[in-house]
Amino acid sequence: MSPLAERLVADLRARPRHFAELVEAHTGVAWRDFLRAWGEVRGLEALGRDEQGRYVIAAPAG
Repeated sequence: MSPLAERLVADLRARPRHFAELVEAHTGVAWRDFLRAWGEVRGLEALGRDEQGRYVIAAPAG
């Protein structure tokens, strides 16, 4: 996983966020690089959404 994707995962572990919040938190990153990293995050089984539609990372089982 790329360093940016790892940062996005860390952001989502810290608290649920809407996609726009993630974008705003990483405005210094080229859009293409952001979308590539977001694609990595989207492929994770742990990625989900809460009742408000915000993205979350599920805690590991166990």
